[in-house]
This record gives sequence, C-alpha cells and structure tokens, in this order.
Amino acid sequence: MKLELRESLLFASLTLVYRGARLEIDDILVDTGSSTTLFSIDSVAPLGIHLESTDSIRRIRGVGGVEYVFSRRVDAIAMEGHEAASVEIEFGALDYGFTMNGILGLDVLLRAGAVLDLANLTIEFSV
Repeated sequence: MKLELRESLLFASLTLVYRGARLEIDDILVDTGSSTTLFSIDSVAPLGIHLESTDSIRRIRGVGGVEYVFSRRVDAIAMEGHEAASVEIEFGALDYGFTMNGILGLDVLLRAGAVLDLANLTIEFSV
C-alpha cells in the first residue's frame, strides 16, 4: 500500500469494520511511536460509534499532548486485503491543528506484520 508523506509525516487510508458495516477512512497517521491505535470520533460517526453511558473515559498522553478517549472493540481494521480482526481501539477528538482522522499505532502494526519500506513509501502486511 502506498503511503503519503506530508509535512514529514506518513499517512495512509484504511477500512474500519464495526458491527458489519465498513467505512474507508483517509488521513490516518502511521505512527510506530504510538502504542495504540486511535480514531477521530468525527471520522467514525457514519458507523454509529459514539460515547455511550457505559464507556469509561481515560486520559492518555503523547507528543501531541493530552487526549481524552474511550475504547471500543471493532470487528476489524482492513488494510489492502489484510484484516486485523477483533481489535480494541481508542476514540477521541484528535485535534492537533492539522488534518488527521486517526493514528495507526504499533499495536495494529505489529499484529498485522507491517513492513515499512521508507525508500519507496510503502507498507506491506504479512499477517
């Protein structure tokens, strides 16, 4: 899968599967420095993912600052024919001052056997 280099950051597109519905989401930051995968709550609204009274809100901290998130298990994250099934991911505002709908973190990258080819700006999945 081809990656896009923007402002020294790598971006990709992927498909999120939740309760059988599929949604392609662009502007996903590929971030090996993020331990978890996180999506903008606005980007997943068409799937009906929203904060529910039974969700726990927790505070996470990263280079971008502090973010308040809730977690949800999704059916899968699909990337160019490969799927990481039954994945627990986080959802939050992701307001960092530039266009980004999510962060593809190390949890999913490892699970999918991601191989980054930075010379050719591609990512392949072996699992």
